[in-house]
Amino acid sequence: MSFTASFPLGDFTGRTQDIAGEFRADPADLRSGVTGMLRIKAYGIRTGDDGRDREMYRLLAVDRHPEIQFTIERIEASFPSTTDRADVLLTISGLMSIRGVERAMAFPGRARLRDDKLWVRGEGQLRMSHFGMKPPSRFF
Repeated sequence: MSFTASFPLGDFTGRTQDIAGEFRADPADLRSGVTGMLRIKAYGIRTGDDGRDREMYRLLAVDRHPEIQFTIERIEASFPSTTDRADVLLTISGLMSIRGVERAMAFPGRARLRDDKLWVRGEGQLRMSHFGMKPPSRFF
């Protein structure tokens, strides 16, 4: 998982590989339903700047809310099944939980079969303030 944060004094990126989750889907019939949850350990996110990371952990309240979670509620697919030849366009809808605050979110994604596994990629935008966090007034 990676992100790009827009900040008036300079954008920055962060990333983590500390991700877990479980999803259930039938690649031959995506319209039959997809369920699952993705969990990210908030303390595992790094931006490459220790001071900025400490401030980010404080804002995320990692001591009380160690995980960021996304729970899928619904998937809309451009085609009913996936193949290894083309991407299926998705709209992924669900609940994002950050810092104990849940918000409904929907974002575009793509799915494809690769080595007999379903690969999904998606992107979305969110605002810190929607999750009860006041954006920093200074550069970390």
